[in-house]
Amino acid sequence: MPAVTTFTIEPDELLGLSALAALEKPADRDAGTVAMARSLMHTALTDRLTEAGLPWAPSAEAVRRRAAGAGAETARTPADGGKVRKESVAAAVAVVMLIALWGGYARGWAWTGFRSNGQLWDWLNLLLLPVVVAVIPVWITYKAYLGRVRRAVYWAVIAAWTAFVIAGYLIPIGWTGFHGVTLWQWINLLVIPVALAITMALTSTRIRPMAALRALRPYQKGIMAALVAGWIITLAGGYALGWRWTGYTDAANDSLWAWLQMLLVPLLLPTVLQPALLKWITGDAADRAGQAAPAPAPAPAPAAGRSQSRRRSTARSMASVRDVTPSF
Repeated sequence: MPAVTTFTIEPDELLGLSALAALEKPADRDAGTVAMARSLMHTALTDRLTEAGLPWAPSAEAVRRRAAGAGAETARTPADGGKVRKESVAAAVAVVMLIALWGGYARGWAWTGFRSNGQLWDWLNLLLLPVVVAVIPVWITYKAYLGRVRRAVYWAVIAAWTAFVIAGYLIPIGWTGFHGVTLWQWINLLVIPVALAITMALTSTRIRPMAALRALRPYQKGIMAALVAGWIITLAGGYALGWRWTGYTDAANDSLWAWLQMLLVPLLLPTVLQPALLKWITGDAADRAGQAAPAPAPAPAPAAGRSQSRRRSTARSMASVRDVTPSF
């Protein structure tokens, strides 16, 4: 039994059908318009079905199989292609790096510079800052989704690393390069990554430094207080008691200029200079943006008169097109 489909066409579409039908010069103009619409639809459907790999009048099962195959192909191709490209690039970089390491340490390729920087301390100086830059944004974005087990693993890694550093001094372990490295050098190594982490955290959360300090939990405040107290003790020991391992009294470090060079920009930039500079440049734009609430969109007013008028104009441009179509 033929299926009847009634749909609305725009006035310009009706004019186009009427014009094509008039060129055919049918005996019945209305019947000619319907026949022209049927012919155009048949041609367009045939072309689209051919492009989709389906025969004319396909069965419902054939349509489902084709749709499932096309969806799987669409979902698989971009993801797999991107994954393959990333894996290929990573594999190529790893191979090049392994060859350079082998050549630098085993074959003595002088141009690599690896033999003169062959200790763990040298690699820390090279890699610590890039690792912090890569990890901190991820940590800030997803820290709310980190479970207790993962947090415990992180603390265990930190504790193991601390024990390893202490062992590097006490045993000592020669390849670490820790023996002879002073506290001053450790501060120089850590101060920029720590300052960068603080700056990125404050910038991403839009929290002022003092507000961030007040929001710290008691154990976090305790850790910070212990670190500050320990640093003050090392200052007293380095300058008053002559603790050489601090490195504070070395000729290159024993000056106010050296302390300013090490601490001024890394510590004052995120805590003092950056908020003041942003406030001066933007004129409190960030505060105003945070206080501004988006105004609720007004509810659309009823437009019964316009709807009725539109229905009347649409009814004048309707064409009932009857055709035999496959039933899915």
